[in-house]
Amino acid sequence: MQSAPVRVYRSAVDKWLLVVIYASPVTLLVIAMVGWMNQKPDVTGTALILSVALMVLNLAITTPCRYTLTSDSLNIRCGLLFRSIPLTQIDKIEPSSSWESAPALSLRRVKITLDRGYRIISPVDRDLFIKELSDAVQNLRSEKTLAQR
Repeated sequence: MQSAPVRVYRSAVDKWLLVVIYASPVTLLVIAMVGWMNQKPDVTGTALILSVALMVLNLAITTPCRYTLTSDSLNIRCGLLFRSIPLTQIDKIEPSSSWESAPALSLRRVKITLDRGYRIISPVDRDLFIKELSDAVQNLRSEKTLAQR
């Protein structure tokens, strides 16, 4: 039996969400510059350190953000977060616009209902992803049914 190719889907990114994520570090950078121009080294240093720390933290939890579909699992990588979901645990796949916290950089999302719980992600081409994930789940179920006979 030939296994399905590994497919990698990038996360969709809403520009307004990037503005929200990076507003604080940029504001702190502006405060650092104003502190430097007004010769206030304590304000400059603190704001600069906080700005850099927030930018590094934002990058660490959002980069890279991608979803990898293999023949038997869906792997979710968003920064330091990694989850592997066996396709056998997937019960339902549907479009979503949830505001819940998730490894997704867009509100154009996919809700994946599992045996226990669910995951929310935001692949760039949501409709294609839903189709290909549904096909992969169905193929795996068909293979298991044939193997049991």
